[in-house]
Amino acid sequence: MLRTVNTGTIEFCRVGRIVVMNMYNVTAKISGSWGTTLVDTVPEGFRPKNQLRQRCQVANTDTDRSSGLWVQPGGAMYIANFGGTGLSGSYAFSCTACWPAA
Repeated sequence: MLRTVNTGTIEFCRVGRIVVMNMYNVTAKISGSWGTTLVDTVPEGFRPKNQLRQRCQVANTDTDRSSGLWVQPGGAMYIANFGGTGLSGSYAFSCTACWPAA
């Protein structure tokens, strides 16, 4: 299942009870040490049993930042700063994650 989100794409694939998600070049604006931006909702049948956090590759930055993907069991999918000073502004995020389906 391929979805277009902002300037990028998010693709979900389920094999048995395992879900694989590939997010590419999704733009989000975040700020603050625990700032978040809702980027999409995981479709039913692909949602995780438990919340998960996955580091993402951030485009156009020269330093390693503690930010990434945060997925909740209800399906809300955020780009978030994971503490510290984190990022401030709009950035493009890419990552791959997998989880057991609920």
